[in-house]
Amino acid sequence: MAERMLKAVEVALLLNISVPTLSNWYKFKRLHPEDEMCQYLPEPEQKSTRQTRYWKESDISKLLVFKSQIVMGRNGFMGSVTQKYCKKGNK
Repeated sequence: MAERMLKAVEVALLLNISVPTLSNWYKFKRLHPEDEMCQYLPEPEQKSTRQTRYWKESDISKLLVFKSQIVMGRNGFMGSVTQKYCKKGNK
């Protein structure tokens, strides 16, 4: 029997995150493929660039490990992606 495939919305609900957060994780992986934390992110199945992404149900455990390991916040692990358009204030 084939393993159930999940769309980004379903994965986000199971991980208690938003779809843009999930997309930011993979954007970070594309920009920093050598980063050791990115090894926890399983590659989704996708027929072409603009097609729907699908994750295996078994990938949820890997994504939970990634979520638990990253540092959140403005100066966190993924600041290069999430804070791209923030202006730096004068101190």
